[in-house]
Amino acid sequence: NRVGFIGETGSGKSTLIEVLLKHIKPNSGSVEHGSDLTVAYFDQLRKQLNLQKSVFDNVAGGSDFVELGDQKIHVISYLKRFLFDPERVRSPASSLSGGERNRLLLAKILSQPFSILVLDEPTNDLDIEMLEVLEAMLLDYAGTLLMVSHDRAFINHVATSILAFNDEGKIEEFVGGYDDYVRQIS
Repeated sequence: NRVGFIGETGSGKSTLIEVLLKHIKPNSGSVEHGSDLTVAYFDQLRKQLNLQKSVFDNVAGGSDFVELGDQKIHVISYLKRFLFDPERVRSPASSLSGGERNRLLLAKILSQPFSILVLDEPTNDLDIEMLEVLEAMLLDYAGTLLMVSHDRAFINHVATSILAFNDEGKIEEFVGGYDDYVRQIS
């Protein structure tokens, strides 16, 4: 299931993600995780990047290879999938633009094993080519995906259901992508 969170800025989308991830406590109630839950989390502030490390070292974790399922892929080949030129992979992450940092964080989190993928504004600063790459990767992903985005086209292409947040703190669920959501509320 690929769930898109939509709503105005400040409506609580990222806050709900933070509660679900147990980064913040809910005002009431509780959150329980399954025993085998492993989460890969893309935060819109990119706090998981070490800006002093190289692009390569941010992804490699001390190895020359990343393991994707039963495949071992050289880090440079893997970074090419995220549109990194091999000459730039030894550059410090601090030298990257906002879009390049987003690509690097996506490469980093998608190289790790996980059972649920959480993306908070992953399309910020991405160019059209990288958006297409990301969409293709997410459409191939068979697990659970929760994504917050203001990019309606991205939500429309990737989401199989929508959680719509309104100004009054109410959340409604809709089946399908963004276009389906618009048809259902019209």
